[in-house]
Amino acid sequence: MGFPNAVGATDFLRAFRSAVFPSNWRLLNSQTVPPVLLRTGGEGERAGQRSKRVLDALEESLKTPDGRAVAFARPQRHRSADPGQDLLTLHVGRELPRDPSKRTGRLKLRDFDLVDRLVEEARGLAAQSPDELSDRQLQDLLGGATLRNQLYERRVAEPDGLPHALAQLAPPVDGSGVVMTYVTRVVARPLFYRLPRRLWSWRWKRRLLTSRRYGWYRQWLNLARTHGTFFDRISEVLGGQAIALRGNAQDQQNALLELEKLLLRAMLADLHRAHSGRVGPWKRRRRTRRVVLLDLPAAAEDGGKDANRFLQAYRSVYRVDGSASLLVVGAGQPDDYVEVSGQRWHQERAEGLAAEAQYLLTPPDGHAGDNDPWLLLPSLADSDFDGVGLAVARVQPPTPVLGPRAESSVQVAVVSTAVVALVLGATPIWRGGSGEDTRCLDGSKVSDTVVPEALRNVDATQNVLRGTAGKSPYRTVVEQIEEVNNKAALAAERRGATVRTVVYLGSSVSADKSKGEYNGAVAELRGVWLAQIRLNSEAAKDPQNEKVQLIVGVRDSGKDFVNAPAMADDIVEETRANDQYQDHRTIVGVVGFAESRYKTLQAARKLSAGRVPLISTTATADEMQTAGQYYRPMAPGNSRESQIAADFALSGSVIEEKDDPEENSGYCESAVQAVVVSDPSDLYSKEIGGQFAGRFGDEAKRIGYPDRDTDGSDVARRVCAYKKQERRTVLYWASRVESFNTFLDNYNNTGCAYQNLTVIAGNELTNAALAGEYTPALNWLRLYHTAHVLPVGHPQANGEAKRFARHYAYYAGEDDPWRSDGHGPLGYDAYRVLSWAIDGANASNRGEVNAAGVKSKLDSDIELEGVSGAIMYPEGNAGSKPPVDKGFVIVGYTKAGPQLVLHCGKFSVHKPSVDKWGPNGLDCPKDE
Repeated sequence: MGFPNAVGATDFLRAFRSAVFPSNWRLLNSQTVPPVLLRTGGEGERAGQRSKRVLDALEESLKTPDGRAVAFARPQRHRSADPGQDLLTLHVGRELPRDPSKRTGRLKLRDFDLVDRLVEEARGLAAQSPDELSDRQLQDLLGGATLRNQLYERRVAEPDGLPHALAQLAPPVDGSGVVMTYVTRVVARPLFYRLPRRLWSWRWKRRLLTSRRYGWYRQWLNLARTHGTFFDRISEVLGGQAIALRGNAQDQQNALLELEKLLLRAMLADLHRAHSGRVGPWKRRRRTRRVVLLDLPAAAEDGGKDANRFLQAYRSVYRVDGSASLLVVGAGQPDDYVEVSGQRWHQERAEGLAAEAQYLLTPPDGHAGDNDPWLLLPSLADSDFDGVGLAVARVQPPTPVLGPRAESSVQVAVVSTAVVALVLGATPIWRGGSGEDTRCLDGSKVSDTVVPEALRNVDATQNVLRGTAGKSPYRTVVEQIEEVNNKAALAAERRGATVRTVVYLGSSVSADKSKGEYNGAVAELRGVWLAQIRLNSEAAKDPQNEKVQLIVGVRDSGKDFVNAPAMADDIVEETRANDQYQDHRTIVGVVGFAESRYKTLQAARKLSAGRVPLISTTATADEMQTAGQYYRPMAPGNSRESQIAADFALSGSVIEEKDDPEENSGYCESAVQAVVVSDPSDLYSKEIGGQFAGRFGDEAKRIGYPDRDTDGSDVARRVCAYKKQERRTVLYWASRVESFNTFLDNYNNTGCAYQNLTVIAGNELTNAALAGEYTPALNWLRLYHTAHVLPVGHPQANGEAKRFARHYAYYAGEDDPWRSDGHGPLGYDAYRVLSWAIDGANASNRGEVNAAGVKSKLDSDIELEGVSGAIMYPEGNAGSKPPVDKGFVIVGYTKAGPQLVLHCGKFSVHKPSVDKWGPNGLDCPKDE
């Protein structure tokens, strides 16, 4: 449904787009636009539908087909867990920087982020019972020095940044020796921890208090003196408001209003810093206002109190620096909203939209006689909502050719070149050939050394996940999960903690060690355990009791998931039977399904039909996505993987110039012929093999294996024959890992023995490759395989991935062969997303958590920083698609060991996607 087709609607929408993207960019710094609150009328559910329709149409105009054209926030997009007590500015400040427009640079709200943490700390402490935390103790915990120390400790805990690096040089005193204790206390701690903390505090004081240009906090409170630190000054405000939050309803609302003002003032100070300008690549890209879209429930509703409070706070900071770059538009029932005495609006209640459009185009400075700022309150009639409405044209600011950093680098390079030319008295000479880079794609080695780190507040010893002489790694991790399960059940029994059950559905690990543990189950279960023990520990300490502790029921469906459909029936039956109890017996979801097989597809369909949420880890077949609306995959699908693999073979330098490995020159060519080996009876193998062949083209030859009419030696002979026919042949192995090992054993019994062979394979080979199955001694084998995570130590790994690597090294060992395997991170991420949805269901309906409530949360817009990269499911996620632009990797094996050759996709929610690969800058395929 489009925007209501009221009289003057076209003029209003045109004025709205002009206000967002004005022709004169200087207005963004000087001309504040009055808020527009559209009165949409209606009663009950119909009122909410009308306001949603208006806001949806306006939001659509601020988007592009693949992202956002304008920075905007819709703070009430998701239902609040605490209506009437929600600070909308928190949501606005957190959403505005998300998904910046292409090549415009990220919006940084540093002041807001700091105040956000301070306010949340105060609210969290105030929420504790006075019996547990007295008012005096509350004031002490919100003292300036305490706040400074707590926030700096959190800054140090963040793996990126100088404070963290310096703190590593000052380890905590552990009593290991008198000399080390003395050195740490007398030298290391003062120099690398306390001094940086003092400088960090001084920087915030300079930024917020003493700066003449940006010292907004001093100006806001009209402070005559700026003695002490910034934290000393803000503790005075936070302490008083925290006490008020414990008072009666009126005291609470007044305190929330003051905190809303504080947050909004900090955010506007950041927006003022990020103003438009002519000089500087970042300033030149800021040519639009930031938009806030408000839902306006009736004043008597809890949601109405939150919206009213935001508008009162916005009135208090109207016309301060930064407000000109913000446009507030609301829709709903604002007629009975209360104004704060002394801070009133001049309300313009025009019935038509055309008159309001004029005020948007030429905003009035104030109303004659009172100088109150204007508030536009146009009204929409019931008949305006008939029909499909108007399609709103999108705001279309230009997309720069280069990003701000790239442009800045080019400017520096040009200036540097000019200076060098001037100094040398000659024109610079550019070197280099005109052809493409044809060096073999061997990739780059990253340092996989990490410092093991234990989880906080977790009772588990170092190397607890390593197998012993009498116990396999698989059995070891299962027993560790059972131990965590017992603690969760005990918490439910003794303390009444909210506990639910999730099921892990996996496949057997071979008891024969000679066959290897190559199905990824061990690494995957380790990832599940790490997520379970960490999140259960956090849930146990949650003062709001919103987080849920989870029991993980590990179920082995047999080799190749042969018993998965029958187990799915059992899970559905148990879920229905135990839903009535609402305790640790209640099943709320399933994780696992590491492989795409016809058995797992059948099981996934049974679970979805039984309304049991399921998140698969590494099942990649596109057909798995047809399992039903309760199914969510975590890994990218076969269609994208096959596209990347085909492009890699056709465009990458992957085929050696000579057949003899002793004559390798270091230069390679792309493939012109492919031999695709796939298992016609296997869902994953059949699908991805067919997709690769189709994308490669007519020169793709197909071999079915395993097959009744084909054995390993026959496959090896046929591959050799194709290789002799065309030297630039690549073997794409879509079949399973056991078949590949058999093929290798037979290949050197053909006429191509010990001659160069390039193989590209899927994630199926990851475990075997990392375990050293394909050693560098096979110097004739150029092997590439896909993966779903960046290797440990890669500089583009996000903070969550770095933390996971440290914890994994601590509990599984620094030398564990699967520390860079994707099964562990994807197991961790699948569990974490399910846990996030379970927590959300509990927050919405305290204590009544079931599979239906979890499904509802999984249908919402999900954006999480995952170990495997950004996890972004759009709202509804029609068709059960994988996360948008999920990270994807190709690893090569050389004499130096495994090396990263290609990576595409979004590896952090805070950074843009990697959209180019290889030395020649080829495009990464996108989701279809």
